[in-house]
Amino acid sequence: MKNFFKDLINFFRYKRSEAICNVGFFCESSFIYNYIEPYIKKKIKKKNIIIISFEDIYDEDIQDKNVFVFKSNFFRELVFLTLNIKYLYSSTPDLNYTIFKKSKLNKCKYIYLQHTPVSLTMIYNEKAFNAFDAVQVISNFQYIEMLEIKKKFNLKTQIFKSKYLFTEKANKLSNDAIIDVLIAPTWNSNFYKLNCHKLLKKYFDQKQLSFKIRPHPMSYKKGEISKIELKNFQMEVDEDEFVNFKKYDFFVSDWSGLFIEYAILFKRKSYLINTPKKISNENYKNYSTLPIEISLRNILCKTYDTENLNELAEEIFIIKENFSKSNYEKQDHNIKKIIDDNFY
Repeated sequence: MKNFFKDLINFFRYKRSEAICNVGFFCESSFIYNYIEPYIKKKIKKKNIIIISFEDIYDEDIQDKNVFVFKSNFFRELVFLTLNIKYLYSSTPDLNYTIFKKSKLNKCKYIYLQHTPVSLTMIYNEKAFNAFDAVQVISNFQYIEMLEIKKKFNLKTQIFKSKYLFTEKANKLSNDAIIDVLIAPTWNSNFYKLNCHKLLKKYFDQKQLSFKIRPHPMSYKKGEISKIELKNFQMEVDEDEFVNFKKYDFFVSDWSGLFIEYAILFKRKSYLINTPKKISNENYKNYSTLPIEISLRNILCKTYDTENLNELAEEIFIIKENFSKSNYEKQDHNIKKIIDDNFY
């Protein structure tokens, strides 16, 4: 009930601000805000904007008057159904298939911004982007996929190529690597069911490799793992913080799009565990191109089956023991070419 009355007051505040704003951003969570924030900062310099969120956002550069947080489903849905601005940018897919629905009041243009460089055909629902008026693509891979999606469903969606601004933000972070390994699995990949976290801890401890684990925020929300279950692990700060790869010498994941971000930033290999694929659209095989997570998996990374995680620890240990930091931080020329040729 407390959330309801807070949301009621917020709703009237929001409507007053909406009257003088043409542009809005929907940031479903503080985690997603980290990826959309560079776009918000560019827009806010030129005009008044509103930011709608389902979670509190902490950013000293953004005034509270611009941010409207709704925590009750009634007002979340009401805000979207009565939206009265010209443009709404969002990184939340499945428009019209969830509580995130198009306005009944006007012809607002809905623009999708990418928060990950992964495939658009495998980890998303098949119609995830169909209701958007425009969709950003950040690579040739996504561009080809979006063209196929557009043709398959006879969409009028505008496709626009744009740089992934994540890289600009990430490059500004501190670059002092003080920990050996970052473990950052995606959610819904059986990483925890297969006890990969426990096995990695066992083998890394044996090799005296320092590491931290960073669960995906959705892993907590979906009950895949809890902070209590990870009490014996060193955790990577707050789960909503932007990933600072530069604090680590090596990166380990499973099917997370972070391995592509890592390649974009450093042009060198990461290490992936072969858990079951993360698939939301079983029809992805009907598209002409393989999802980037599959096609580039063994090019951008070195992969290990779950029963061979001791070999993963052994390899990292050998590299650290026998090579200088400047040596194992060198760019891989093949990876650099792939990134330079395909990402905007």
